Amino acid sequence: MNHPAEQKYVIFITLLYFTISLLGIMHHELWLDEAHHWLLALDSGSFSELFYNMRHEGHPMLWNILLFLLTRITDNPFGMQFLHIVLSTLTVNIFLRKSPFSTRFKVLFVFGYFMLFEYNLISRNYILGLLFLFLALGMYRQRKEKFLLYAFWLALAANIHLMFTVISLALLFLFSIENKKNILRYTSGYLVFAAGIFLLVLQLFPSIDSIFLTRTHDIPLYERFTKGFISLFKGLVTIPDFRTIHFWNSNLMVNYSKPISAVIGLLLYALPLLLFYKRKATLLFTYTALFGVQCFFFITQLSATRFDGINYIILITALWIDHYHLYRIRNNINRDFARRTVLYLLLLLQFSSGLIAYMYDYWKPFSSGKQVAAFLTQHHLSKMETVTQFCEGTIIAPYLDKRPFFLCTNRNQGLCNWEQNCNTAITDSQLIALLATHSTQNSDFIFISGRNITQNPENTISLKKLTHLSPCIVRNTNYYIYRVTRSITKPIPHEKTIARF
Repeated sequence: MNHPAEQKYVIFITLLYFTISLLGIMHHELWLDEAHHWLLALDSGSFSELFYNMRHEGHPMLWNILLFLLTRITDNPFGMQFLHIVLSTLTVNIFLRKSPFSTRFKVLFVFGYFMLFEYNLISRNYILGLLFLFLALGMYRQRKEKFLLYAFWLALAANIHLMFTVISLALLFLFSIENKKNILRYTSGYLVFAAGIFLLVLQLFPSIDSIFLTRTHDIPLYERFTKGFISLFKGLVTIPDFRTIHFWNSNLMVNYSKPISAVIGLLLYALPLLLFYKRKATLLFTYTALFGVQCFFFITQLSATRFDGINYIILITALWIDHYHLYRIRNNINRDFARRTVLYLLLLLQFSSGLIAYMYDYWKPFSSGKQVAAFLTQHHLSKMETVTQFCEGTIIAPYLDKRPFFLCTNRNQGLCNWEQNCNTAITDSQLIALLATHSTQNSDFIFISGRNITQNPENTISLKKLTHLSPCIVRNTNYYIYRVTRSITKPIPHEKTIARF
């Protein structure tokens, strides 16, 4: 891209994207996963402690290593958000400069749901996967001449998340099929990628028995297959249910009819046949990647829009590499028209959903972390001890001066212990008993919970409801804030009579 007009266009779109992103994160509150990974890095005193704390995460470590280095400079969570939009802006810039698409296509993709909102305003590791994937695709034309570097970028992408491992493996598989007669020529690149996969296995092995796998044992076989079909539908037809403030991780069509969405998702597996008719190499990559994603969902049963989006990224990747494969196919006006129509309908749908989601996040609180901190500061309660049942404390911890006390673990902490078997489904009387027990250690503290405690405590403690925060985009995070004070020295029930976690 050497034309001055094209360079100016890239600079303008990049700056516009960064500006919009900066305004977005200034109005975005961290939710559980964002806060957890920030605290995971912040509260780790060394690399060895960081690696130990990540043993149950189920994620490769690169994003947390970056956060660990960042937390040696600042303890302000905005630093993570700023780093994230710098990475997303760099990713967008690479896409604008290197991808073979039209200007219209690029703008619609860049400001679509995933690039503008899901993988941009929400600070997670997925943006690194896109960055390394786009760096690999940016040199796709020279993949044979620079295979070592191509394999290096794919190996890095594979070490961000298993979803990107699937895409990287599919791209490398396609390369090996195309160059099977000269495989020894590319040995060094294959060894680099193999080393990356080995490193990935080392990072994920400690968490192989985590809840991400064990929770799928009791799910019927047909339902486990359905998860992948619905994911393809939600990844391509991304229409969050904007009828409610809790639109995030929802889909309007799925809410209307899950079976119909699953059937449409199954039919969408025929879409690549329309888009890449008789393009064998592109079809090989596309269906290999989609099969890998189906396996991912079948095994993990994870369900969230950020995971569904990998299907959309596979489609964009397929369109990108298709541009560099020469096919001797007679043009068909009707098929080409149908192909462009389908593509731009999907892009326009993603663009519309992205703008609406961005505006929702701009005007409405994403979670209640900042609201809690603001309320406590405004009412001169910020110096008091903050107590929560479990991971509610993780959401608010980045905005407090000191770590909250978790009743579940019976200690002050910030990050959420995924492996902790914490039963939060207890009655009001059981919860009040736990608060009464804690009041023997601190007679006056703030309790934050997602539940409205209607039962009046006995004479042991006084439970005063201070406020109920306004609804947030993330469900069940508009917390109740209570002030708990110990009233008399009545004996506390023996610990065996209290429903412990």
